Amino acid sequence: MSGETDIERRSRAYRKAGHAVAHHVQGRRPSRLALDPPTEAESESSRPVDLGGGARHRLELEILALWVGLEAEARAAAQAGAPAGPTPGPDHLAALGRRVTRSEQENEAYLEWLRRRALGLLDLPGIWPAVEKVAEALLADGSLSAADLTALVSGAQRSHRRPGLSGWLRDLR
Repeated sequence: MSGETDIERRSRAYRKAGHAVAHHVQGRRPSRLALDPPTEAESESSRPVDLGGGARHRLELEILALWVGLEAEARAAAQAGAPAGPTPGPDHLAALGRRVTRSEQENEAYLEWLRRRALGLLDLPGIWPAVEKVAEALLADGSLSAADLTALVSGAQRSHRRPGLSGWLRDLR
């Protein structure tokens, strides 16, 4: 890439890693991840969002994933001691939010709520290490397959046994 600095490349890797990890954690199917800048056809702003049944929920998950990507980029820049560059995301997020809100104040509150949820998601155990692993692998290899992405995210998270109904169904005698 011509004229791109390591800081810009690293920022993009963390933004894409955060977005991909958020999608994975939300149970959405991962796709191939590439570090190269997206073409116009692949860019987040040109991707249509289906507004059919369950549209608000899907849109909310997409905005949340985009916020996680932006916050991961900012967190990585802060850890590296580099200034966080301007990101085009908030304008795009505002446009997405306006699809389900009625006023500018409601949209701002909605986006701030989703930003705080994104920060909370990044602070969950295993999420930030997963973002770091995916970003570093993306920087090293340039792209990741869906299987590689799933393996990295799953490997960074601790496995824990869920009791299911066994905690509820106990002998009461």
